[in-house]
Amino acid sequence: MAITDIVRGNGNDAPRHTGVRIGWFVAIWSCSTAVFFGVAGLIHLIVPR
Repeated sequence: MAITDIVRGNGNDAPRHTGVRIGWFVAIWSCSTAVFFGVAGLIHLIVPR
């Protein structure tokens, strides 16, 4: 199941199970956190002190 299938429309086709919803939340949150720290690390390496 792709994330675009969940967020399409008004949410009628969203997963009914709470565990699946929590799983998607954790997956999206962890990916965004990893990207944030990755970009912060690159900026830290690029910008001189």
